Amino acid sequence: MLNELAAIISFSFLGFLIGITTGLIPGFHTNNVAITLLSLPFLNDLKAAILISSAAITHTFLDIIPSTFIGAPEEDTALVILPAHSMLLKGLGYKAISISAKASMLSVIASFMLLLPFKFFIGSPINFYIIIQKAMPFILIAISVFVVATSRNIKNAFLIFMLAGLFGIVISHLPNSIFPALAGLFGASTIIMAKKEELPEQKIDESDENIEGLDIASGVLAGGVVAILPGVSSAIATTMALEARKGSSEENAIAILSAANTATNFFVIATLFVLLKARSGFAIAMQHFLSISKWNNTPPQPLLIILASLLLSSILSFYATKFIGKIIARNISRINYSILLILSLAIIIAMVTIFSGMIGLAIFIVATIIGINCLKMNVRRSNLMGVLLIPLILFYIRLYIHLF
Repeated sequence: MLNELAAIISFSFLGFLIGITTGLIPGFHTNNVAITLLSLPFLNDLKAAILISSAAITHTFLDIIPSTFIGAPEEDTALVILPAHSMLLKGLGYKAISISAKASMLSVIASFMLLLPFKFFIGSPINFYIIIQKAMPFILIAISVFVVATSRNIKNAFLIFMLAGLFGIVISHLPNSIFPALAGLFGASTIIMAKKEELPEQKIDESDENIEGLDIASGVLAGGVVAILPGVSSAIATTMALEARKGSSEENAIAILSAANTATNFFVIATLFVLLKARSGFAIAMQHFLSISKWNNTPPQPLLIILASLLLSSILSFYATKFIGKIIARNISRINYSILLILSLAIIIAMVTIFSGMIGLAIFIVATIIGINCLKMNVRRSNLMGVLLIPLILFYIRLYIHLF
């Protein structure tokens, strides 16, 4: 018993360390690590599943740090760049990270509380999964219409949304295309268009962190919906959650997006046991290592152990995010802001080249041009999510026609 407990703690901690690494390096995702782990002969069964799930949940805490300080997005943090970087320019970069860490932790707690309702809702007896799968193309179209229609300049917003969508269709069949596309649309365009002003000294202040219950609720609910659907990423969850809370402050936006990001990975793991369906690369790897028993009446023991490791990893990640964020915040103002922007752009270009090659670099350049035009036309950046929404709408329309 003690040996088993030590193994659970050890592999949770190892997953936590891997999640820190992937979270801090732009473009380096836990999905890549999980697929790599499949080739390691000494990893097997539950220990591997604990390691992978711990890394996946930790990643969602730590990835706010590169998004805030260097403007480097991933699929699940693209929309958080603008409010986080804006807070950095006000000397509130650490506050953005602290809010994100707290929102992710509250998201985990809320997800645990909603786990049983989630199971009954998407599985037996309600089987809402079947209903929502049929309605998904209409839900995505409604989100898209709402994103465009609530913009100040609807004509320009529609042009940017459609341009991003056409770009998304072109690159959808190319390998490793998401990171360079989002890095250009949201990261490089922000850096290039940034005002060359001095970065103020960052305040290390955790008072007055404005996180509302509705922020966490909307993020968790969006993450739960997205986690059960094929092809729908946490980026769509963050779009849904943010649009549901229109008019939110920067702090609220960061809390919503962080809650959705973390909840998506939590419920992807739950979906694996409720529906026996893997909705992410790391869930596919878990399915390979572990013989998944369907959760019917009582939760399978492996699920309970994995949930315990998730809770441990989340607590560690909460403190690690704040600790690392505090160290960077205390020192970043010593760097000339113009140099920081050049360094940030160089890091993003290097990561794009390393992980996506020359094709990825070409995608990145085109995406950057689209992102810059979005800013010049004064269009809200959520319209750039057309790069994911339009290909996904077409996917679900084809699926709908095929099934019904």
